[in-house]
Amino acid sequence: MGIDGVAVAAAFGLGRPSGPWRSLDNGGAPTDSRLLVTSRGRWTVRTGRLLSDWHLEQARRVHRLQRAALAAGIAMPRPVEPPAPAVGYWHRPSVDERTVVRVSAWLDGHDLRQAGVDANADATAATGWVGRTLARIAGLDTGGGEPDPPHPVAEWREWVAEAEAGGLPVAAPARALLPVVADATALVHDAMRAAPAAVLVHGDTSRANVLRTPDGYALIDWETARAEVPWWEAVDVAFRFATPVNGPTVAPDPRLVRPLLAAYLHADGPPGPADPSAFAGLLRSQLAFTAWSLWLALGHRAATPEQRAHGLRIVTATARDLPGIIRSLDGWTTLLH
Repeated sequence: MGIDGVAVAAAFGLGRPSGPWRSLDNGGAPTDSRLLVTSRGRWTVRTGRLLSDWHLEQARRVHRLQRAALAAGIAMPRPVEPPAPAVGYWHRPSVDERTVVRVSAWLDGHDLRQAGVDANADATAATGWVGRTLARIAGLDTGGGEPDPPHPVAEWREWVAEAEAGGLPVAAPARALLPVVADATALVHDAMRAAPAAVLVHGDTSRANVLRTPDGYALIDWETARAEVPWWEAVDVAFRFATPVNGPTVAPDPRLVRPLLAAYLHADGPPGPADPSAFAGLLRSQLAFTAWSLWLALGHRAATPEQRAHGLRIVTATARDLPGIIRSLDGWTTLLH
């Protein structure tokens, strides 16, 4: 099956396309999602690549969590069951083909990233829903697992050396990151030694992935599901939610952090200590995302020029912001009470 709108509509039984699909906006980042309109409705089509055993297991992990969340009534775009052969919700046109495709029903609405008063009002209104939803996800019976540890600092040094040897523009910001990467990695490892049990969580609950619809809020983009300590996930989400640019920042808004965490705890979300260890999930996710961005900037994973440029922007921004985040952790703990 060629990956185009006509073939996808036929494979998933979506009806007759009424025109070509169009790429969806992703806030200036490269996107793998498209809107497809057919005689049976509107659909979000996402393409991807299964490059390793890890990707196969991740597809199954996402499927397990999303099915449980759907059964529990958590609002989301409803996935379309894929035709065989399939891995989770992904249709794999050929067992020898790494390109995969998944489809979900389109939801009308907008995410909460838009700048201005309306976005802040939306975020404030959404905090209770988000906190309760995090608690509900933490209570699902989906199994857990061990959270992935951060990449060793030695690997970061290897990536920096690769960038410098290639004369790549990402070399300077990547080298500038090394000291703060070491500090963040040490904090995460210290917290993990005494961490409670992890569960499967959404993994990317942010302003970008909370949709305001005519029927209320919905949580989209479940592809980053991972094992995490629920309290660490709630703290990560609260601080990322506290800034219009999908943070975290060094000045999170208490009017968003505290109500979100209060709603999570009131809905019986598992609690945790109000000390810097609570930010282990935030730091680990930021380190993982920055490592991925650095790989793209280096040209790994068959990165396109657009993806390489995006990776450079993320690494540069992280080199600027992460030292301030580390310095702010002690002060941030006051918002956890």
